[in-house]
Amino acid sequence: MMTLVIDTGQSIVGIYSVEEREYLAYRGNRIAEAVECVHNADEVVTYNGEFRDLEDLGRFAGIEGKLSIRGNHIDMQRMCWDPIVGSSLIRTYSMHFDSCPDFPFGRRDPDLCDEYEGSNQRDVYMTLKLWELWKEGKLNLPGDGYWHH
Repeated sequence: MMTLVIDTGQSIVGIYSVEEREYLAYRGNRIAEAVECVHNADEVVTYNGEFRDLEDLGRFAGIEGKLSIRGNHIDMQRMCWDPIVGSSLIRTYSMHFDSCPDFPFGRRDPDLCDEYEGSNQRDVYMTLKLWELWKEGKLNLPGDGYWHH
């Protein structure tokens, strides 16, 4: 089983492998490798991925529309808020946790990790923590959630 928690930006794909317990940021020529990993994963976890991350991955892959993935897609925004319009990742996260570390997966060395990657790390981390709460049945939000395959 390969479960990936992801977040995309204009020029970055951050991936946390649940099984390997490792975060990697893909930029430049390495984005193609990230697209392939996400496409082949058994489970992909996002926050607002239904409307943003899968579209970004499709753009990175050179296709129109969303990247198709082989496995299940769990969009934590929809899991938390559906059927009502959801809230931001930061606001949703703050409903459950006090704070988020600046560089939650380490790599603070400015030669290895800039603020853009740090922001990506934070988004992946917050998504991961919400997903872990959901798996434990501990999310306390207004929506009923959904399951999208």
